[in-house]
Amino acid sequence: MYQIAKDLSLIATPMRILVAEDHRMILDSLALLLSSIDGIEVVSKHTNGRQVLTALEIEPDIAVVVSDLQMPVMGGIELTIKLRERFPHVKICLLTVEDKPDTIKEAIRAGADGYVLKSAERAELETALHMIVKGNKFYSEQVMMQLAHETGIELIPDAGKPQKITISKRELDVLTLIAQEFSGTQIAEKLFISPTTVETHRKHLMQKLGVQTTIGLVKYAIKFQII
Repeated sequence: MYQIAKDLSLIATPMRILVAEDHRMILDSLALLLSSIDGIEVVSKHTNGRQVLTALEIEPDIAVVVSDLQMPVMGGIELTIKLRERFPHVKICLLTVEDKPDTIKEAIRAGADGYVLKSAERAELETALHMIVKGNKFYSEQVMMQLAHETGIELIPDAGKPQKITISKRELDVLTLIAQEFSGTQIAEKLFISPTTVETHRKHLMQKLGVQTTIGLVKYAIKFQII
């Protein structure tokens, strides 16, 4: 039984990836790095988003596009929007130096599955890709910190909930830690507030988002891509 499982693991389908980066030396280095990760196959390299879209027309079974944000012809955010329209099954992870909250939120709202800063370690990028390919979202801890430092964030829900919902900085702090599975006591310690205050923020979030449980709270936040 063990031998059969081992043999099957050896023939497991690799994660097929396209890479986009307009600086050739960085592109080559990134492709080499990704190729060194077990279970990942870099299918092709590109210097702008338009090339990626053309490649997707002919390359079957691409799982993830790893793309820079700022590129000529077509950048990462426009590419993300096009992918959602034309290749919704393909995931996209933006790998960039851009850490401004407005840019991060624009990328997330465009439909980016992941947002990783170029300062990240190899292990973080590897984790991001494996989470994304399973249908999860991944945003670097530094990205979450940048969002948390905002005074607030606005959600624009679907047609069933057309109102804008404004979440304060502290509520976003609490929501982020809830999503990371910290307990009320742990959140209180991290934010230097009382457990009662944490509970108050949690209740306010549930009221604003119209959910009944903490699980519902996290699901809603993931659905509208603020965590």
